[in-house]
Amino acid sequence: MKAKDVLLWPENVVADTLELDDPNDNILLDDQLAASIARSERPPLLRIWQHSAPDGLVVSRRDVATQAGQWAREQLAVEGCPVFVRSTGGTAVPHGRGMLNLSLLFPRVAHPGATTDAYYRLLCQPLLDWLNELGGRGEIGDLPGSYCDGHYNVLLGGRKLVGTAQTWKGGLAGISTHKPGYIVAHACISVYIEVPRAIANINRFYELSHQSFRALPETAVSLHEVWETVHSQEREEVMAVAKRSLLESCQQFILKMNEAKQSGVQL
Repeated sequence: MKAKDVLLWPENVVADTLELDDPNDNILLDDQLAASIARSERPPLLRIWQHSAPDGLVVSRRDVATQAGQWAREQLAVEGCPVFVRSTGGTAVPHGRGMLNLSLLFPRVAHPGATTDAYYRLLCQPLLDWLNELGGRGEIGDLPGSYCDGHYNVLLGGRKLVGTAQTWKGGLAGISTHKPGYIVAHACISVYIEVPRAIANINRFYELSHQSFRALPETAVSLHEVWETVHSQEREEVMAVAKRSLLESCQQFILKMNEAKQSGVQL
């Protein structure tokens, strides 16, 4: 993270675990919460949340914008792999109870430093801090052949652990407008998934939708494979520990950012 990114940190940020049982509603809750934040109805939020059942995929609207994409979605559902749609960009990622998410939900502001790169850095830094607390060393970067590849993947041991995506909506927050603006920056963390199966489902979707992209299973990792303290535990136990520890790490990150902004200290 760059020192100047602190200037984009809004006041009164909170971290919370907010989830809905319905998988579609759970995914779309990011935009609903962010819209209320833009209207100053609730404080800016770091949302830590787990996907609802069942296992499947989450794709962007662009992925299902074509007839072939819609058919691929329908066919995968018949094959037992439901496909959900998110508002942020990117390509397909795994969906299911083994996925943990971190969503940065902030109002849009008029600031020269307000860029997608800056908000990706603000999203990724608490994840790097969290992995460090767990005994791992995360890195940021692209990884050719990985699912939903981008410059702000979080890698662990050279393999992709976290995919990120972002969307900006509306105008500036606090200005009289029909739709005050907000930013959703989203990280999807593979905590407890079967990587080969997830990659096979992703590749099946792109095969059916007549797209050339194929992900390589050797580029991805699930945290439970390398997190020694939870290696023998069941999925829901691992997810509970991961969720709780990420929430605590985000709360510490909020305190650090607040102090840095108030004191003018460069991180």
